[in-house]
Amino acid sequence: MERRFQDKSYAYHTERVHSQRGKFLRDLVLGLNDGMVASFAVTSGVSAAATTSVVVIVAGLAESVGGALSMGLAAFASAKAEQEFYRSEMEREEEEIRRWPEEEREERRQIYREKGFEGALLEQVVNHITADRERWKNVMMREELGFAPETFVSPALAGFRVGVSYLVGALTPVLPYFILPPRPGVIWSALVALIALLAVGAGKAILTRRPVIRSALEAAIIGSIAAAATYVVGRVISTNYV
Repeated sequence: MERRFQDKSYAYHTERVHSQRGKFLRDLVLGLNDGMVASFAVTSGVSAAATTSVVVIVAGLAESVGGALSMGLAAFASAKAEQEFYRSEMEREEEEIRRWPEEEREERRQIYREKGFEGALLEQVVNHITADRERWKNVMMREELGFAPETFVSPALAGFRVGVSYLVGALTPVLPYFILPPRPGVIWSALVALIALLAVGAGKAILTRRPVIRSALEAAIIGSIAAAATYVVGRVISTNYV
């Protein structure tokens, strides 16, 4: 056991590393998938009425940039709201400890009693936790409310990751239109988007150590369903109203 903790590689297998990797993967997959589906919907719908690829490219680039900014700002606001809520709950817990210390101690007893502690050991654990206000407050945030502040991501970093991944995903279906006219372009756009979805699913599987083929197919199927639905709507609107 001691040898394991002396191994420097152990630093890369802590819960903090795993939680940060999960946040990164969530932002990456969210941005790429949303970007590809939304961009394909716009470009395919426009291609039904466009006579030149320039129109489709302009529409695709506009959606890509606008969507990336929107998604990035939404991720920033979400991460910031999460941290603000944590701070407000921390302040509430501080107030409850100050006003009702005995009731709060009893809550700790109940939590650890449910974990299997009892008798003198239970009292020892509760007394140790409540002997230090900072420790008491932090334990309450974790055990009672389920907060883990080490998993929080900087709002700026969250916004940047989601925005950039969305932009990369959104630009993917636009690429074929740079060399093809609208009609064949939409077919190649769908193929490129499908290949990209397979790659995203495979990459996710590698990071999460799951079956690669299954994850790739799952990502492709989910993305294809969303893209097909938006494509049909786009075609109907563009055919009847454009």
